[in-house]
Parts: sequence; structure tokens; C-alpha cells
Amino acid sequence: MNDTIVLGVDIGGSHITAALVNTSNGTILEGSMQREKIDSSAGAEDIIQAWTAVMNQSLRFAANSGKIAIAMPGPFDYQNGISYMKSMGKYDALYGMNVRNLLLNQLSGHISKICFINDAGCFLQGEVSHGPAAGYDEVVGFTLGTGFGSAVAKNGQALDADFWCHPFMGGICEDFFSSRWFVSTYNNYSGLRVNNVKELIFNVDLGGPLLQVFDEFSINMGVFLTQLYKKHQYDCVVLGGNISNASTLFLPQLKYYLKTMAITAPVYISSKGETAALIGAACSVYMD
Repeated sequence: MNDTIVLGVDIGGSHITAALVNTSNGTILEGSMQREKIDSSAGAEDIIQAWTAVMNQSLRFAANSGKIAIAMPGPFDYQNGISYMKSMGKYDALYGMNVRNLLLNQLSGHISKICFINDAGCFLQGEVSHGPAAGYDEVVGFTLGTGFGSAVAKNGQALDADFWCHPFMGGICEDFFSSRWFVSTYNNYSGLRVNNVKELIFNVDLGGPLLQVFDEFSINMGVFLTQLYKKHQYDCVVLGGNISNASTLFLPQLKYYLKTMAITAPVYISSKGETAALIGAACSVYMD
């Protein structure tokens, strides 16, 4: 048994990722990471079996604490382990069920604790626990992807922030900082058609329309962060998610804009990438 080794789990709408995390230094045990696609429209028994198969593979990799920390989307009763996701296109079959008990019935080995944590907060928790943001008291973090995930951290503990629905420029933040905005804006400017951000970033020529999109994004994000700073004087910003992988196309402009607005808080790109949520979830086990 190794009490510093916790199984971190990240459950998404179409996948599950699990890995053993050394919570003392925020590293993933090499070879322990498992990732599988999940049919989130399946029945409850099939979903639980698919999840536990992945978790059991990771748990068997090395001696561990028997503690499991799961980054779970909401709505969810995190304390009691009950799912309230319904009509959201994922995991309807688990509605009202005690997911903790269902998992315990299927997991092998000695499991001493299963914690559920809001998935948006886990990304930032991983960064403030074992990333460059660890030295700051008040941190805001955003995941730029299919949606606009957000979290705030104070004194090393991160919580979901729900900035996705924050009013912004006649709409809400999600209208401007999600993959949908990037795709529709590029298609509008170029007269061409791309279907997703990955295609946009990796398959489109580095030309005028693409640069125009990222320049506009930089300004929009700069305006939002300036508005946010006036209300919550954060010490630094962390950006993650798939769109952050294209930071060379927007980070210099964003930093310049913030500098012109006399905002000195540094902006970091996630140091942990896709493992941030796993690390953050695992580190949360000892914050109860």
C-alpha cells in the first residue's frame, strides 16, 4: 500500500481516462494511464462495467492507497455520489442512482474511498497543486474547447466558477470562447468550411482568415479578463483545453492587450495538459 498514490479518473461525455497519480509530486505513474471510449447512451450496467474495467486496469498497475478521485460532470451530488444528469445527451441511465455504490460493487481490490469532484475545478486544481500557478494566492483558469470551462482557486483550492454563462458582449462567454465560435467565425471569414477546431488548427493554411480569427479571439479574451480583473483581482491566469495548444497564435496578442490595460497578472498555458484533471482530482482527496 502506498498512501501517496491515488487513482485519478476523468469522465467525459464520450470517454474515460484513469491513471495512478503520485500526489506528492503531481506525476502520473508511467504506464498506468488507461483511456477508453464510452457509449454514454448505454444502460446503467454497461456504463458502470465500462468505467470499472478501465479503473481496474490502472489500479492493478502498482501498489496504491485504494483511494479513487473522479472528475465528474454535473449536475451531480458530489458528496453522496448520486447522478442527476438527465436530457444532456449523456448518462441518462444513471439518473438518481448511487454511482459510488455501483462502482464499489464492480471494482477489484481494497477500495477505501471514492471521491467525486466537479470536473471544471479539477483542471485548475492540478495546475495550482503542481504547476507554475502553485505560487499564487488567487488564480483563474479556463479550458478552451467544446465548451468554456472555468474555475477559480484561492489559497491552493480550486472550485468551479461557471463563467460560461457570464454576460459578455450581448451574449454569454460560451458564445465567444468555445470551439463553436472558432469554427463559425473562420467559416464566415474564409468562405470555406471546417468542421471542428482540430481541423482548423492543424489542416488550415496559416493565412489571413485564420490569423484574423485568433486576433479577434485575443481581443475578446483580453476584454473579458480585464472586466474580470476589475471585480476579482486575480494573481494569474491558466489556460487549458485543446484550443490552448494553438497558443502561439493568440498568447502574444493577449499578453500585449493585458499589458496595455495595466494588468500585470501572468498568463500561463497549462503545464499538465490532458493530465491536469487527473492530477487535480487525485490531489483533492486530501483536501476533505
